[in-house]
Amino acid sequence: MHSFVRLVASESEYHADAVQRFRQLCEGRKLVANIDYKEGATLHLRLIDPNDPIAAQDPLACINADLLREGLASIDRKGCKYLGAYPHVMSKLQTAVAEAKRDRAGMFEFGDVEEDE
Repeated sequence: MHSFVRLVASESEYHADAVQRFRQLCEGRKLVANIDYKEGATLHLRLIDPNDPIAAQDPLACINADLLREGLASIDRKGCKYLGAYPHVMSKLQTAVAEAKRDRAGMFEFGDVEEDE
């Protein structure tokens, strides 16, 4: 399970793009998995590509934020019980979403589609 984020819903027109992009970012690469939370046997992971030059400069850079920045995921505010324990990560993720909205990336192609929570 991805920490802090969820891919766009399966009924979304962007779902296939989100799954394909996730595969592009992960398949065939050796990634670092940061365990942010454990719920029974389920691990909530933040995925980091150690070969990514941005990740070398920014300790909060992760594939989870990349998916947000590309408008292919959203912050999981309802299902992520541990969100408040990571304020720096949350700030990074909110910045990524703001960039997606500004650039009209992915699900934000036609404007802001996030629910008010």
